[in-house]
Amino acid sequence: MTSIPEYVIETYGLTKVYRSGGGAVVAVDKLDFTVEKSSIFGLLGPNGAGKTTLLMMLTGLTLPTNGSGRVLGYDIVRESREIRRRVGFLPEGFGFYEHLTAEQNLEYIAALNDIPKPERRKRIEDILSLVGLYEVKNRRVSSFSRGMKQRLGIAQALIKDPELLLLDEPTAGLDPEGSRAFKDLVLKLNSEGRTIVLSTHLLFEVGPLCSSIAIMNRGRIVVQGRVKDLISKLMSEVGYKIYVEVRGDLGKLASALTGMEGVRGVRIGVDSLYVDSTRDIRVDIVKIASDMKVEISSIRVEEPSLEDLFIRYYRGEASNA
Repeated sequence: MTSIPEYVIETYGLTKVYRSGGGAVVAVDKLDFTVEKSSIFGLLGPNGAGKTTLLMMLTGLTLPTNGSGRVLGYDIVRESREIRRRVGFLPEGFGFYEHLTAEQNLEYIAALNDIPKPERRKRIEDILSLVGLYEVKNRRVSSFSRGMKQRLGIAQALIKDPELLLLDEPTAGLDPEGSRAFKDLVLKLNSEGRTIVLSTHLLFEVGPLCSSIAIMNRGRIVVQGRVKDLISKLMSEVGYKIYVEVRGDLGKLASALTGMEGVRGVRIGVDSLYVDSTRDIRVDIVKIASDMKVEISSIRVEEPSLEDLFIRYYRGEASNA
């Protein structure tokens, strides 16, 4: 029996309209949106797609014009204070007091969040260790690199020990070393059971971390779902690319496969075949090769990448707009 997913975020028709100069700008447009518990969720799309506005509504920092939503079971309008107590949020461009140390900044944020003083010291030390900043806890933030400041930003988001983390453009401006450290940290936090939402236009930077994604454009969700399900859907739509390594008569096997139902093309490489098919025919290929006494050393389906998903759904949607 299939279990019903548990959602930490749910929105229904969520809409935000900004009015300026007698006109109206629809930042988020009738959004139906869900995030499963304990997932790493990628909210992907270009700058101006409405991602930041969505995060601000989810945390009660701006009110929706229409629609509704729940975060950790709490209503985003009536119970937004409870949401902010339980959710760690790293907004884009989060700033610190540069003249204070990392530890002093977190002490201040802990006090703002009403964390009892006896608990603060250990919690701050544990979090600084987790994000790799314990050894520099007494250095002024003004001396920190962009990557170190970003890790400190995640530390402040963790100060409440949240079940859910919302990180807005978390890798923007990071060098390769900082980006790698960030990815390792996200995976560690997720392994502890935390749900993490990564909102970004940098598809290739955080995309591989995500178990589920939503692609957003012009305030709307173009497509959303588990990555593996979206890849399966895309393969059923555009076909299967099957790579076959062969020992034996390539031409003979290629000729036999060319006549199969669903095969759109067969290309011969060096000791290999590339089969373009409307369906997964790996079992059929193995049987035909066996009957022909042709040895297959390996066979696999080349799955589409996140870039392929993005091109198919986002760019396809944009070109039809």
